[in-house]
Amino acid sequence: MAQQTKHVDVLVIGGGTGGTSAAWQAATLGAKVLVIEPTPWLGGMITSAGVSAFDGNKAAMASGFFRRLRDAIEANYGGPQNTFTGWISETCFEPHLGARLLGEYVAQSGAEVWHGAEFVSALVDGKRVLGAVVRHKGELLEIHARITVEATEYGDVLESAGVPYRLGRDAKSDTGEADAPEVHDLEVQDLTWCATLKKTLPRATSLPRPANYDPAEFDCSTAELATVRDENILNHKLHSWDSFLSYSILPNDKHLLNWPFHSNDSPDTIGVFGSPTDRARAFELAKQRTLRYVYYMQNDLGHPEWGLATDEYGTPDHLPTMPYMRESRRGRGVHLMLESDVVPGPGATRAPFRADSVAIGDYYLDHHHSKAHFPPGERLEENYPDNAPFQIPFGSLIPEEWDGLLFAEKCISVSHIVNGCSRLQPVVMLTGQAVGAIAALAVKHRIEPRQVAIAEVQSHLIGAGVALYPTLDVHNSHPAFGAIQRLSMRGVFFEDDSMHFQPDSVIQKTAGDRWITRWSEATGGKPDAGRSVWRDGMTKADLFVALDAIG
Repeated sequence: MAQQTKHVDVLVIGGGTGGTSAAWQAATLGAKVLVIEPTPWLGGMITSAGVSAFDGNKAAMASGFFRRLRDAIEANYGGPQNTFTGWISETCFEPHLGARLLGEYVAQSGAEVWHGAEFVSALVDGKRVLGAVVRHKGELLEIHARITVEATEYGDVLESAGVPYRLGRDAKSDTGEADAPEVHDLEVQDLTWCATLKKTLPRATSLPRPANYDPAEFDCSTAELATVRDENILNHKLHSWDSFLSYSILPNDKHLLNWPFHSNDSPDTIGVFGSPTDRARAFELAKQRTLRYVYYMQNDLGHPEWGLATDEYGTPDHLPTMPYMRESRRGRGVHLMLESDVVPGPGATRAPFRADSVAIGDYYLDHHHSKAHFPPGERLEENYPDNAPFQIPFGSLIPEEWDGLLFAEKCISVSHIVNGCSRLQPVVMLTGQAVGAIAALAVKHRIEPRQVAIAEVQSHLIGAGVALYPTLDVHNSHPAFGAIQRLSMRGVFFEDDSMHFQPDSVIQKTAGDRWITRWSEATGGKPDAGRSVWRDGMTKADLFVALDAIG
């Protein structure tokens, strides 16, 4: 039994991408926060797992805590032109840099972090999570919290507490999604034990030949060694070595090994959700697959100049300290995000508007399944509809019935299909920031997270430079950002709005009248009051600022 007890306002279990952001935001708003993180670094997938290339939320879609981190990374390398090193991302960086910056931010916020601490079990009373039992420095401790944040990579708090969750592919009869399978199954996106490689001329340190090595395992990972060249049979583009390499080059002659085609994606993910022995086996299988691929690169592909970077993780094998988990247990929330939440309706260009938005994303629906590249008739078949920039609703972070708990990381309430676009680093960081705001406000008002006023959450987030209504050109540095976000979230938009708001364009009076009428309809403002602010030569941003000032 735990011998010591500690009390905090907010307990964040998992200092990954979402948990770090949640902790920073909650502490910044005055909550007493403790983060439990088993690895030496904060940041999870972007640091400890080595996925140090941001996917999505480009241009003005980058906001909030994510924008702060991205800008600092780019500044460290002398500007964004120096981080656009790989074609997968405009911001590629070394994992240790992300870890340093996140550690500094969280320390400045006042949140306490216990590295090397492990979640043991949830503390529960009825349908309320009270905190957790944690193992830290060889001791078991009870951490009692007003609000607990499920931010593990696997959804372990959900399992321990008995909170209902989803795992695997949802049945069409359950979600009603057109592209869901007819029957639920336990197909989960592949995990990957990434590697950070470094180029050393004339050759890097060679890896020993792995046991049971067979180069046929990696047939068709690049065009240089491919027994099949028909891309319809492969179900993917056959890339050259140069295309493979330039996919994720990092600054300082490094490379992120996270290649989706016959490389180091591991199909044994479901074992992670079994016993501790099953999890350890799944991890080891993923690690060994990556080491085999590095050996394959050095020997069969003939590139001995690439080897494991020895200056990143401080681990004996020079691999990241954790795997990249694309999918986890997903909590059953007040709102289940479905493909209809991210895919535009017939004739529309935007995804459906959510008045309860607390975060945004723009990544396409993308899943990693090695089985998707099996031959026709044997492969895992999935359909991914074309989505558009989307909003994450408040209810996807709130358990359906349980109190004292919030969902972060990849545990938020989404379907398996939507996990394909909600799992990316920027979205996870922004949903984490929303969770931190909700947690801090719940503590402040002494209420449950579900009782927190959504408008108050949104006000804090917009004030912190978080975009809740997606545009491609209203950056959070724009003077009218707050006004545009506030009015848009109050309904001052048109269904056929372009993703380009064009804030600095001068609008004609007819267009101004149209916007003033829409403002009056959406907010209840008096039309005369709206018309009184009109001035010839106004930009769209000027008009929104003036209308926002009316209230």
